[in-house]
Amino acid sequence: MNDRERRRVVFQTVSTAACAGLVSWSMPAISAGVEHQRERADARLKAQVFAQIGDGAAAARALPGAPSIVEHPWLVRVEHSLAREGNAALGRYASFDRDNAALGSVTSFRPSHLKRAEHIGAEAQCMAEAVYYEARSESRQGQLAVAEVIANRVEDHRYPNSVCEVVYQGATRTTGCQFTFTCDGALAIRPRGEKWEAAKAVAAQIMMDVHEPRTGRATHYHANYVNPVWNSGLVQTEQIGVHIFYRFPEGREWASARQRLATRMESRDRGRRSAGVVAVSADTSADSLNSRSLSVLKSAPDAAP
Repeated sequence: MNDRERRRVVFQTVSTAACAGLVSWSMPAISAGVEHQRERADARLKAQVFAQIGDGAAAARALPGAPSIVEHPWLVRVEHSLAREGNAALGRYASFDRDNAALGSVTSFRPSHLKRAEHIGAEAQCMAEAVYYEARSESRQGQLAVAEVIANRVEDHRYPNSVCEVVYQGATRTTGCQFTFTCDGALAIRPRGEKWEAAKAVAAQIMMDVHEPRTGRATHYHANYVNPVWNSGLVQTEQIGVHIFYRFPEGREWASARQRLATRMESRDRGRRSAGVVAVSADTSADSLNSRSLSVLKSAPDAAP
């Protein structure tokens, strides 16, 4: 091997060593750059996913019937944690967050909550009393129907907006009470036994609004063995058991309802006069008779069930 060949071999060896060293030196930098790009791409993907989760959570919180739990700070932290790491719920901080959430739910109780609970209990008691005294001998369907009338009155702007006020409306008067048990002495006998337990169950069902409407939005009823004059001014909807149910007229129904009532009132007055009964008032116009004897056509407070 001459000198020229030896120089070529040496040059190739040195060049190969230099290239290998350069590659060895640059590989970590290249790997770091690739890893950085991968992390940035992963971060962008997670940000998009987290934004979607956040939008969905915000939409869920905006729903009218959304429970208050969806706004609990602990749940928000869970959403953030799970969006970053799927196993975050098993992390060492998860139990700490859960404990804080539990304590937060306990300390959120306020005196107003107790007042609200007492109010609901009183409303259920009034509803159960009405069912017991008015319909304890009726079937379950008949009892639900009577309780439904009370609920319908609470929802009607012509009546008080609480169960107890509806049930005991006019109870301080000897006449004019809406539910007869409130002014005829029936309350002297306390409710008891299986029928009282059944009445409380019916009241709870109506109060929780888990019943199927059955009275056609009725706000009045009476037993089928009586025929009060005020029913002529209403529209009959159903008969369940011994009770016949009525609702207020609507639209054009009012004209015929007033006419029926006026005709019946005139017939009643003629009967009284033929029997020698002196009329209470000389004013026998339909409007006067309606307002005096069936106030539901003007205002609800003096209407009978």
